[in-house]
Amino acid sequence: MRRTRRGGSSALEFGGSGEDSFVAVVVTKLTGALLFILLLAMVIMALLPKAADLDPSGRDTTESDAAGRREPLQIATPGTLPDAVAGRPYLVALAATGGRARPRWWVEGSLPAWLTLDEATGRLAGTPTEPTDEPLSLRLFAGDGREVTGQVIQLAVVPAPTAPAAGAWWRPQWPAVAWRAWLEQGVGFLVLWLVHLLGMNLLSSLERHSLDQLVAVDGPQAGPIAVQRRFLSYRVLVRLTTLAAMTALAAWLVLSRSRTM
Repeated sequence: MRRTRRGGSSALEFGGSGEDSFVAVVVTKLTGALLFILLLAMVIMALLPKAADLDPSGRDTTESDAAGRREPLQIATPGTLPDAVAGRPYLVALAATGGRARPRWWVEGSLPAWLTLDEATGRLAGTPTEPTDEPLSLRLFAGDGREVTGQVIQLAVVPAPTAPAAGAWWRPQWPAVAWRAWLEQGVGFLVLWLVHLLGMNLLSSLERHSLDQLVAVDGPQAGPIAVQRRFLSYRVLVRLTTLAAMTALAAWLVLSRSRTM
């Protein structure tokens, strides 16, 4: 303690040495730094997942372990795989849900010679050589070391589409006509009726031409009657043919619709 005189007045002043003040500042700063490091370590430890929450592959399973129960291992790939095309590379990846680790895949029995299965990734790959009459049936399994699940999948091999052949200069390639659909819509009756009218008009023209020739040569009176009778029989034959064709078309339409129902 010492007495000081400032501004004409006297006062008592308490103080210490400079070394004591420096030590106090250093201790305060070190204590604050240690508290900050401790708080940061606690936050990091709270954010890091526990070893019990990790499966052998390193995946966090806390989300799938709701209320202490993990989702069972299931194959998510549908039972019918996309079709493979003969002569073209084929690749499809199998998928599974749930379980405790990444599953391994295998097939009961043997695969076709052109098809291979990667047990680790679940990829089916290969190039089929020829189409199949019926889809291939494969018994597929997936296991994670604790659970095993199986499923039957179907895989069909279809023929490769062929490009339409170009016609030669002397034989053009005409587009395909959907004649079956036209007949089912009743276009066939219209075509038969038009053919019938064309045939009747042609017979009328031929009959007039034959009668004109008889008149030009001044033939006997019995000539025109014979010509008329002959063309009358032609007309009856055309009508009967048209009626038979329409009857056959109507019967075909009835049978085709009864089969589709």
